[in-house]
Amino acid sequence: MLAVMLGVMTARLGMMFLSVAGVPMRAVRVMGRLLVIAGLVVFRGFAVMLGGLLVMFGSLVMMFDACVVAHISLPVW
Repeated sequence: MLAVMLGVMTARLGMMFLSVAGVPMRAVRVMGRLLVIAGLVVFRGFAVMLGGLLVMFGSLVMMFDACVVAHISLPVW
């Protein structure tokens, strides 16, 4: 079973190499540009996630300030 799966995988890999060999250079540059665009999209998603994390951390600090520090400074009657 494993030999059959490996044979199929290597056959697909060989077909991919043959397909890539027939691609003109202009199409390769287009694929490079698409990969750069995909990388920028991933980076933007990471930046948005980091911004959300910072907002959540800031809210946690404000909640800590409101619950702990404000109650300590209240006058006792």
